[in-house]
Amino acid sequence: MTRPDRATSADLAWTSALALAVFGPLLVGSGYWLFGDMVFVPEQPWKSAWLGLDGSLPRAVPMDALVSLATHVVPGSWVQRLLLVGGFILGGLGMGRAVREHAWYARAAAITLLLWNPWVYERLLIGQWAILLGYLALPWVVVAARHLRAEPRRGWAEAAVAVALAAICSPSSGVMAAVVLAALGLTRDRRTWWATGAIALAANLTWLVPALTAESARVSADGVFSAFAARAESGAGALASLLSLGGIWKTSILPGARTSTALVLLSCLLTIAAVAGVRRAVRDHPGEWRRLLALGAGALALAAAPTVPGGAGTLEDLAAHLPGVALFRDSHRFLAPLAVVLPIGAAGAAAAVREHVGRGREALWAVVGLVVVAPVLLLPALAWGAGGELERSSYPDEWAEVSDLLGDDPGRVVVLPWEGAYRGFDWNHRRAVLDPAPRYFPGEVLVDDEVLLEERTVPAEDPRVEQVGTALTADDPAGALRGIGVRWVLVEKGMGTVAAPQGDIVHDGEELVLIDLSAGDPPVAETDDGESQIRSNVLIWLGHAAAGVCLLVGCVVRIHYGRDLRHAY
Repeated sequence: MTRPDRATSADLAWTSALALAVFGPLLVGSGYWLFGDMVFVPEQPWKSAWLGLDGSLPRAVPMDALVSLATHVVPGSWVQRLLLVGGFILGGLGMGRAVREHAWYARAAAITLLLWNPWVYERLLIGQWAILLGYLALPWVVVAARHLRAEPRRGWAEAAVAVALAAICSPSSGVMAAVVLAALGLTRDRRTWWATGAIALAANLTWLVPALTAESARVSADGVFSAFAARAESGAGALASLLSLGGIWKTSILPGARTSTALVLLSCLLTIAAVAGVRRAVRDHPGEWRRLLALGAGALALAAAPTVPGGAGTLEDLAAHLPGVALFRDSHRFLAPLAVVLPIGAAGAAAAVREHVGRGREALWAVVGLVVVAPVLLLPALAWGAGGELERSSYPDEWAEVSDLLGDDPGRVVVLPWEGAYRGFDWNHRRAVLDPAPRYFPGEVLVDDEVLLEERTVPAEDPRVEQVGTALTADDPAGALRGIGVRWVLVEKGMGTVAAPQGDIVHDGEELVLIDLSAGDPPVAETDDGESQIRSNVLIWLGHAAAGVCLLVGCVVRIHYGRDLRHAY
């Protein structure tokens, strides 16, 4: 076994090299990566929505709150860099710790497969950085579950920290972390059951309570499971794509190589080798290989469920009665636990091959090296910002000018064109990106949150969006908008002709037009059920407090027991 300090140094060096190979273009210049759901702004204003206090569905709660606070201290472009690169490094170190008992080459094989696989590529290319960070927390959950299984009285603290950090990233990440903890940590000892249940609940209350109290929000399940189902990337079929950790629904982001049947099948061979190596990888942890294989199989089954005949329809019928099932509509993202199991197996595969190296069989070292670098060879497109496809962008100066005109409390702002939530700005190389306006500008900024897919449109989930859509089609749009509390209309240019409502134009630049509707009748403030809102807010704050206590107490107890990150269990 490698000494802990040397092991950590080697893992850090290898992980940092992989992170630099992926994010190098972002680190060597100014600006942002803005594409898909990846939106960062120079200074994100504070809003109640960041904690789920506005009644909307908590898709980025509380991560948006943390990013908002961070950008008041560090520029948003550096927050983006720190989160992406830091997440990669911590994820790699976590995987290195999960296979700590193995030699450097086996740990390198595990780290490479964790950080460099089609699942990572696809989630990065659609901009789901928070889900990617949640995935990178899972190796630490594996380590924590192992400790919980061995020492329930003390192991719960490390588990609380790991699951809480995953839940902060995204709801789906919190769910996956809880499942990984349960699959690997539960034993006949009732203490492991109580600890797992309490941690899973407390850590996820940060988003669960806002979701349950968002009474006005609506989740559509009609057709979404089929729309977001995994896809076959090549002639090898959907199952082969999933086995090789690919198969995302958004096929437009796929690199050309993944459309090759031969390459997908070669990737499946790597999966088979990793599965075969799982038992060897965890032989110091009796019985864990069965748990890992069951966890990976469950993740694969969930990801594949909408692709089987009748699967999507069954899930949609279930979601119609249980709205929470809609959390799984993009079931491909729940392939993440398999993408953690396989790297552990890759370490075992590399170690098994090394055991057969001897005099006259030195050539087997080449096989060991192949296991280490195979993920990179099979997916070279991930290197250097997806082969240079991810270009940096900077916001035009007038975005800051408009923000200043709006002031600190502008009230309700509507952004046009009213055609879906994604934009293709000239200054952002026409890459589709979630409209940055709600994060860039202060106030209650409303955009059309419909998701326009090739085959269908996923309806808006916020009833305020429906109100705005109705007002924009009224005979007097300006008056109708004022009637629902809208004062400002912001028009983003360069995306077709927009019929803007009448009002005072306070800014008309190359990129943006800002219209003040208050010259006529003043906007009518909406009245809410104050008592009901107070009750909801109290519950939401209690949920955040519970998650915070879970994280902080776990950290304190962990430190109290004197087990630093270099200790191997």
